[in-house]
Amino acid sequence: MRIALLGVSHWHLPLYLPGLPENSVVGISDDDLSIAQKFAARYGCPVYTDYKEMIRAAKPEFVFAFAPHYRMKDVARYLLEAGIAFSMEKPAGLNASEVQELYDLCEKKKGFCSIPFVWRYSDTVNDLKNKYLTAPILHMSYRFIAGPPSRYLATSRWMLSKDTAGGGCMTNLGVHFIDMAMYLNGSTTAKVKASSYHYASEYDIETYATSLLELPGGASLLLESGYAYPMSEGLQRENRWTIVTENGYYILAENKLELREFGREPQIIRMNTDSDVYYPEYTRITLDDWVNERRPRASLKEMLDTRKVLDRMDAAAGE
Repeated sequence: MRIALLGVSHWHLPLYLPGLPENSVVGISDDDLSIAQKFAARYGCPVYTDYKEMIRAAKPEFVFAFAPHYRMKDVARYLLEAGIAFSMEKPAGLNASEVQELYDLCEKKKGFCSIPFVWRYSDTVNDLKNKYLTAPILHMSYRFIAGPPSRYLATSRWMLSKDTAGGGCMTNLGVHFIDMAMYLNGSTTAKVKASSYHYASEYDIETYATSLLELPGGASLLLESGYAYPMSEGLQRENRWTIVTENGYYILAENKLELREFGREPQIIRMNTDSDVYYPEYTRITLDDWVNERRPRASLKEMLDTRKVLDRMDAAAGE
């Protein structure tokens, strides 16, 4: 298996690496040569500042692609036109129109593009869906608050501009939970009731965002995301979920699931709430899906469904 890593200055890249097969990396590219060289030293492979040159020279079979959001459409289009299977970091484009263009091309080319909506690949969410949430969902609330925007200054300053990132915390963090809510609800769309974004920094991206949505069947969804958490060693973010069903109330936080169902004693179940550990699993499953000619668990179709909802949330916040 010949794998290339495209755009390795992206902060997510190190999370993928434990899932790569041994001796599979044949090329690494990034605009920043020094960062590319650092990763290439680990694999003993050639380094490129031009990803197209890397594709032509290294001839990878599969690419893990990372890029500033405003360049994602062009990178993905190039890989689809070249007939190369790849993974693309979310959100794959600046808006639903760009993602629609990629999805249509992928379908036309019968290409393979997976999206790291890693909760779909997790035991945590699949156990919730298939084991614990046995009654219809009435309401879901997700709060995911990460560190301040200054953490992107070192390698990804483009994240701090709406022109180059498309948005702030809801674009970067909230998309995971839009997708996860639709996955748990078995739906592909959501109606946006209201959104409120706050801009508590010198950058023109939202740093705290809340949205209220309605899912098919009537379930409500409250999303909070933010760049507001003062990070410390060992405690990087707040991640808290509450789900209400006809059977009772479920709380997931700090690596435990609390089940409070009517007519039963409360239960506490150990369950992982750190999404970082699922990136290697995503990497392994994605490569296995590709080798065995299976559709990705999360593809450009799921990205498009999520991006459409996100665009409506952004519009509601701007009204």
